[in-house]
Amino acid sequence: MVYKEPNIEDFVKLVDVLFDQSNTKKAGMIYLVSYNSINNKLIPKDILNFYKNHVANHVDGKIIYLNRKTKFNECIALYGKSEYKAISQKLGSLISSKIESGSWNIFNKINKKYLKEFIIGWGLDQYRFNKFKVSKRLKVPTNINVEEIKNKLSAIYFGKELINIPASDMGPDGLEKSFLSFANYHNADTNIIKNELIKENFPLIYAVGKCSIEQPRLLELNIGKKNDPLIILIGKGVCFDTGGLDLKPSQYMRNMKKDMGGAASIFSLAHMVITSKLKVNLKVLIPTVNNDIGPGAMKPGDVYNSKAGITVEIGNTDAEGRLILADALYYADSFKPKLIIDFATLTGAARVALGPDMPAYFTNHEDIASKLNNICIVEKDPLWRLPLYSGYSSWLDSEVADTNNISQGPHAGSITAALFLNKFVKYSTKWMHVDTYAWSDINKPGHSKGGDIIGVRSVFKFLKNYINSL
Repeated sequence: MVYKEPNIEDFVKLVDVLFDQSNTKKAGMIYLVSYNSINNKLIPKDILNFYKNHVANHVDGKIIYLNRKTKFNECIALYGKSEYKAISQKLGSLISSKIESGSWNIFNKINKKYLKEFIIGWGLDQYRFNKFKVSKRLKVPTNINVEEIKNKLSAIYFGKELINIPASDMGPDGLEKSFLSFANYHNADTNIIKNELIKENFPLIYAVGKCSIEQPRLLELNIGKKNDPLIILIGKGVCFDTGGLDLKPSQYMRNMKKDMGGAASIFSLAHMVITSKLKVNLKVLIPTVNNDIGPGAMKPGDVYNSKAGITVEIGNTDAEGRLILADALYYADSFKPKLIIDFATLTGAARVALGPDMPAYFTNHEDIASKLNNICIVEKDPLWRLPLYSGYSSWLDSEVADTNNISQGPHAGSITAALFLNKFVKYSTKWMHVDTYAWSDINKPGHSKGGDIIGVRSVFKFLKNYINSL
């Protein structure tokens, strides 16, 4: 083992240091100065005079350091001219990525909403894989709920770390260890279903993972009062996806350690829910497998039963994520929850449609869609609804089973995948499926290259509002 399994407690401690208030006497001061703000009465006159007399070329994100010969450092951070029109999460990430190491204050005569966004952006940029040392601290003003921000950031850091650990150390065994430590931290109950129980009761999960040396399993966490609304979160936990016997080309297999990004996203969401003390009865389900090749691997053309009793023809072994989700969804639905949410790195088609930064989501329920769409705009954490268009359902028809796991043509791959999942949830059940990329292909402010947790903050805000409306 090279990397130990991530522990949520390590990331809780990390963000505590990021916003540590105990040693800020020597902290520098950041003045956020907008384009042409020479008459802004909320900024000290000497700072405005410096800006007026010395900044001939205003470039958003530029940082100008003052008083370098004194112990008290100050800087002017510019915004408002082009891409960064306002103090925002995006600006916070940019400044965090460019500013010198040390402890910093923000000159606090800023709208509380914008300041909070800036602080979240600052924190999002500070994650680095396998690094637990903070080099850029930020003092958060007392009018900001820093604990709420910390809970979100520790959740996101933990999720990213889970994705970034190589599959050699983060297979089903490693993911189970992180799951158990997560449950222990939150004092939650757990149920690990594997061995003969998974074979007998979750045949699709078993079919996908049966040839791997790390056996398939279902990880179940329960926390909350039974009288509170039951919410079930499901995350696709394919720890590595070779594609199975329908083997992926090498360029598409390279980053497939990220195929448990749905599970990582659900860990992040669950941590936000639990730490916010939402009045919910929370169940988390993580079907966990490796999609390997070997003598016992499922084959194209095989037919398997499902937990729902629906028989499934394997049209392609590389469409394995929907198989393990199908069993988990049917199991979840049997508990009659108020809401089911699943996250999965399910289809390349969703990325073709929406790119890497915007997860697709599907739901049959307009009340879910309308609330979530509005929240995405506010949270700056976008998702985009795609239709569960029933006209494509026949594309999943099979001559030897109740359904195929893939459609028979190249079109609308993310929609047909969602339609397949839809077969395993009652129409009356409130359900939302999120098809996420869970990866950043490049380093950019707020998003380090590698595992990424996107759409989760918006779904968390939606979930808070949804619970409060029940």
